[in-house]
Amino acid sequence: MAYATQRLTQTDVNRIIKEVDSDRAAGRDARAGLIADGNGLYLQRPNLSYISRLRFCGRRIEPGHGSARQVKLAEARTAHDAALRMVRAGKNPVTAKLLARTQAAATKTFIQAARAFMPTIEAELKSAKSIAVWRATLLGEVVDSKGKVTRAEHNYCAKIHHEPVADITTPLVLAVLKPIWVTKSETASRLRGRIERVLAWAVSQGMGGDLDLDHYRNPARWDGHLEHALAKQAKVHEVEHHAALDHPEMPAFYAALSQQPGLAARAFQLAILTATRTGDLRGVDREDRPPMRWEHVDLDARIWTVPKTKTGVEHRIPLSKQTVDLLEQIRGDHKTGIVFTGGKPGKPMSNGAMLAVVKRMIRAGLIEKGAVTPHGMARAGFKSWASEDTNAEHGVIEACMSHVIGDKVEAAYRRTDFYAKRVKLMQNWADYVTGV
Repeated sequence: MAYATQRLTQTDVNRIIKEVDSDRAAGRDARAGLIADGNGLYLQRPNLSYISRLRFCGRRIEPGHGSARQVKLAEARTAHDAALRMVRAGKNPVTAKLLARTQAAATKTFIQAARAFMPTIEAELKSAKSIAVWRATLLGEVVDSKGKVTRAEHNYCAKIHHEPVADITTPLVLAVLKPIWVTKSETASRLRGRIERVLAWAVSQGMGGDLDLDHYRNPARWDGHLEHALAKQAKVHEVEHHAALDHPEMPAFYAALSQQPGLAARAFQLAILTATRTGDLRGVDREDRPPMRWEHVDLDARIWTVPKTKTGVEHRIPLSKQTVDLLEQIRGDHKTGIVFTGGKPGKPMSNGAMLAVVKRMIRAGLIEKGAVTPHGMARAGFKSWASEDTNAEHGVIEACMSHVIGDKVEAAYRRTDFYAKRVKLMQNWADYVTGV
């Protein structure tokens, strides 16, 4: 933009700075005044700052452009031109600068927003364990019983921790999720939802700078967005494998397992006999699934009712004779409350308890490292046996495992859980496993 007059050069500005500094060093009052550069831009002395003198809505405004000690004359002219354009567009450059400063002060990085969000989610969640999971997956940190903060085993969100909320895009979210979407599908799915919540909350709190919540398109949203970039969870679960022995080896493994001491070994046996998820035995806080309790079991009717499975529904499990005998053995020591308690009174056993049994069997040379997981032995073993060694219908096998029906038409018309057929199949499975 051309100027009406050009009175200053950078050399002039440098000379004026030296004059002011010399007057101050000598104890003299530096000469005050405005030195025009032209077209409304001025250098003030003795404070040596650039200002524009403009009129907006009938009154004079004086937006500043910084100190001449830090800002070059060319930069001040560029800022002055921008202020002129704003006035001509009907905007006040003074209030615009104040608004920009306010937004910049409010803008937070993802980790700052996630940390600020934690009190909100802590008030919502029911258990300390669930809160710890949110903290570990979002912040990458763990807080022990003494309040000491340490690094979590995995820092999933590290790639976006120091990105401003407003700058987090779909590619950045995908960079977090893709590495674990298949290998840790359940964790990745929950993490996506947590990132979406943090971003939405942060924008609603003004932490996204000038982002408008009403028009904000959350880069972590699923419907109509990430669902097109990531594999469907149902498909991912189909390819997720839990280590397990071939089902012909199951009787020998079960016999060795029955010789292992401790309640965790009994829980492992029960998981195999009922082909159930280990989470149905010990409960899962983050999914609000309760642990197995004695009031869920009717040994006379030989039924265990799981109030809420991973799929969110109640599930009736027929108990074989061997399963009833095992539960009678366990009930001799624990007759009320949670069936499989952990180290703390009144609390269910941890996920690591059954894994510890596996490690003990590896050390004893009974199985090879990496060959067995509790979930794989309980679920994969049953399904391969039922599919290959029996004439059981596919629907009966799936009902035994409380799987969601993948076919929407079949799901709409099925009106049975095949309980009578499942009674026979589960007894046959128990006979097979125990070598009867």
